[in-house]
Amino acid sequence: MIKTRFTELVGVEHPIVQGGMQWVGRAELVAAVANAGALGFITALTQPTPDDLTREIARCRGLTDKPFGVNLTILPSIKPPPYAEYRQAIIESGIKIVETAGNKPQEHVTEFKKHGIVVVHKCTSVRHALSAVLSARAIPARTIPPA
Repeated sequence: MIKTRFTELVGVEHPIVQGGMQWVGRAELVAAVANAGALGFITALTQPTPDDLTREIARCRGLTDKPFGVNLTILPSIKPPPYAEYRQAIIESGIKIVETAGNKPQEHVTEFKKHGIVVVHKCTSVRHALSAVLSARAIPARTIPPA
């Protein structure tokens, strides 16, 4: 067990995060990560609908009693998914940790924080991390590409 500010904040044993990953961030992987003492994130948009996300969160709870979260990636799109409905599914499911990523998540971060949810914003550069800190949106997490 490695004790850090992050592990204490989110209630995990190890400061390791399995971020949201399209098509693989499902209950089985997230529960395995959580059961190993790290923090895993279900990928919201892997689920076809907000109701499916609610069921996936419940399925994950059946596989672990450890903390886990949900990733909500916001991307520009001609026909965006119903982000507000996914956000509401996350809130109503009692999720306490959310990873945001992508473009302009502030509306969602504000709503999550109103419900006491810890928000980690996945950043791909130091510039994006600084922006997240300066806007007080979330705890920035820098994604480090493999060597």
